Amino acid sequence: MLSNKYKCPNGCNYPHRKKAIRENDNHTYCFAYYDVPFCPKCGHLMPKALLKLQEFFEVYNIHPKLDDSLSLIYKSEFESAVREASVTLENVLREKSKLDLHGFDLATKALSFETDKKTGEVIRRPLIAINNLETESDKNEQEGIRYMLMGFFQGPRNLYLHNHVGSGASNSLSIIIEVSFFLHLLDGHSITKNGRWIPTNINFKEIYDNMPRPIDRWKLKRMLKRRIENDFKSNR
Repeated sequence: MLSNKYKCPNGCNYPHRKKAIRENDNHTYCFAYYDVPFCPKCGHLMPKALLKLQEFFEVYNIHPKLDDSLSLIYKSEFESAVREASVTLENVLREKSKLDLHGFDLATKALSFETDKKTGEVIRRPLIAINNLETESDKNEQEGIRYMLMGFFQGPRNLYLHNHVGSGASNSLSIIIEVSFFLHLLDGHSITKNGRWIPTNINFKEIYDNMPRPIDRWKLKRMLKRRIENDFKSNR
């Protein structure tokens, strides 16, 4: 008998959802679900899956402009969540670039720039700059994100905006996380400039206090204990 946390909250009756054999990237195999557990009849998230998603987004840095999209995910309205996220991204691009365009054309022109072929100097700056375009890595980031946005609007955005896709929660969540990534970049959080690396002088207490999962905190304590033991042995 299924626990309530794995039963449809709308009371739908359906066969027990079975796991399928999945091949992992390292060519090992396991039994697993291919999507976030939801009712195959009404499409509603199972209570356990909903709780796990809410816990995930408590620690994941989702862009605040996507709060409405997350609310739709929690209501199991997956397609609507993607459409809301797509519209939000498009509005931000239009607002920042001041262009009266849509989708693919908007992304193409908002982030495009020109450089002198001989000197590499930027001779036309983009309407929206992800970074200061000083180094080759900066220019590659700007151009790469432009192509990613063009692909997003040509692909997922158009598919969800003009069709009933009927996909499950996993695809919708992936797209919303991708949109969050774009929005953070458009706010000026360049990959090349704003990565946060753990400093050399590590404050393990800060790390421990900010580890939400008990298993991670246990692993950290075990790692530190072993490190102390090894240092003691090496200094004898």
